[in-house]
Amino acid sequence: MHPRVRAIVRPVVLAVNTPIARRRTRSAVSSAAGPLQLEIGGLDPRPGWLVTNVSAVTHHYLDASQPWPIADGGVSLVYADNVIEHLTLDQGRRLMEEAFRCLQPGGVIRLVTPDLRKHVDEYLAGPAAVDSELARAYRDLGVRVEHPVDLVRTPVENFLHHEGYVYDADALATELRRAGFTEVRTCQIGKSEVAALDGLDNRTDEGPAQMALEAVRP
Repeated sequence: MHPRVRAIVRPVVLAVNTPIARRRTRSAVSSAAGPLQLEIGGLDPRPGWLVTNVSAVTHHYLDASQPWPIADGGVSLVYADNVIEHLTLDQGRRLMEEAFRCLQPGGVIRLVTPDLRKHVDEYLAGPAAVDSELARAYRDLGVRVEHPVDLVRTPVENFLHHEGYVYDADALATELRRAGFTEVRTCQIGKSEVAALDGLDNRTDEGPAQMALEAVRP
């Protein structure tokens, strides 16, 4: 679809679909036989998960920066892949606070997001950075990488991240603890000791661009 046509059509589709998708979410929550496995910002159905988004065509709508229509302790797992960097710091804090409230004791949250420190480390490597695995991965996505500084610019400027907040591992871990989470750990992309979270991550081909953190609701 032409971008100009999409810009006209999207608000109409969003206005029509959102109330319907909100009702589907509430219905899925109320009819769940036990604690939910909740994915935020997901694009495709996933067996055993309630997959939510805020897109114009999402089947289940959930704005994760607002109060969730889920009871305390109604969730066993929360997973969000490349979502939190699109939220402001305050919005991200509300997401973590809602996740903490809704997770049952022992429940786990997994957040996957660009790691700004890794990008800075690549930049500091000098001219060779433009031929790194990370630079090649970004070029495959259509991002222009001609100078090492582009590897710092990209996670902030591209993909609408400038509207949100970009983290490094220390900052994200601090925010998770601030929300009340414990046992905060950095995981390998695509890997988890929690069986239901293992192998879920989408962007495993971006080398050191991504980080994954998990934390436990005590």
